[in-house]
Amino acid sequence: MRERVAESKIPAVMRKRVVLLVVPPVDELDLVGPVEVFGTANRLLGGGRKPYAVEVVTTARDRRVDGECGLSLLAHRRYHEVGGRADSVLLICGVGARTMRDPTLFGWLRKVAATTRRLGSVCVGAFLLAEAGILDGRRATAHWRYARELADRYPRVAVDPRPTWVQDRNIYTSAGISAGIDLALAWVEEDFGTAAALKVARELVLFLRRPGGQDQVSVSLETQASHTKSMHELQVWMTEHLDQPLSVDALADRVTMSARNFARVFAQELGTTPGHYLLQLRVEAARRLLEQTDKSLVQVAIACGFRSVDVMRRAFLRALGTTPLRYRRHFQTPAARSRMRSAARCGPLVAARREIARAARVATSSDRPSRGSTYLPASRASPARPADGSYRPSLPLIRPSALG
Repeated sequence: MRERVAESKIPAVMRKRVVLLVVPPVDELDLVGPVEVFGTANRLLGGGRKPYAVEVVTTARDRRVDGECGLSLLAHRRYHEVGGRADSVLLICGVGARTMRDPTLFGWLRKVAATTRRLGSVCVGAFLLAEAGILDGRRATAHWRYARELADRYPRVAVDPRPTWVQDRNIYTSAGISAGIDLALAWVEEDFGTAAALKVARELVLFLRRPGGQDQVSVSLETQASHTKSMHELQVWMTEHLDQPLSVDALADRVTMSARNFARVFAQELGTTPGHYLLQLRVEAARRLLEQTDKSLVQVAIACGFRSVDVMRRAFLRALGTTPLRYRRHFQTPAARSRMRSAARCGPLVAARREIARAARVATSSDRPSRGSTYLPASRASPARPADGSYRPSLPLIRPSALG
């Protein structure tokens, strides 16, 4: 029932033209991932009408798009043959293209940036946008392996190597590979709402639909290369029990080691201390809750194992250089933000009125005679009326705590 209600809220479909410009050779997933997102949206949304008209165009003369892993595709046309105006353009290219110099292509991209609603790039496509001058004075990202090179070559671009994708006005840049899927899903969400994007993500069996502020490499992924099974299982167990006090002694007991030997083996396999790794896990978990839920700061702190909001605040300042509240304001998803606004509208007075009504219903139902009985209690048969003839039913007292 809940899913049907969510789907009913998906707005009426207006067909949107999406052009994917490919500069081969490319990593296949950079191209196929976004294509699959828009194709899945066409199957699931719109009630028979396809919401997206997807075109694949290329710089290759023979329209052949070669993949780095051996897959070859045929584009619809060359990019300069695209007529009319596209709603969105997504630039996809291989790592070799980051040194490309093509004035004709750069001029075409500048024209698109000025006329289209959205211009995006996957992986090192940000290099081409920067070379065309489109990213000057803007915030951008690229695959973490090439972020430093992008920043060094284009000092007028504010390069952030951490997010999976970045939006600066109508220009979007993404980290590449699976991040191209995240960016495409973000466009679906912009066009048709959160329910539509989640429906597409669920159809693609995606474990997590990541917001743009999510780090390219998570703490748990970065350290999953432990050599022993027991240490890997401990990492998983730690992630599932962050709300518990996880001392070095407790973790050592979990893998049947002495505390001293455990600390040595942990540092040897994971390259960090148990305490530092645990703090990183807790900060990462708190970030997800702040981004994707409407939980209060106290609830987030407790769920992630911080002793208090102040402890969580100090951890955020050390790890991220910002506070949990500022982080939430910047990275919280629209769906979580709307839930918080709805909760804010239910203030203490609204809660008090609801408690009054609830108590009145309970009192009424408890005094109601059983079926077949004509007996009325004296208090119900003839309610007392004041001298002016008006009737004011008595209401239960409200505890001061209910008002604030």
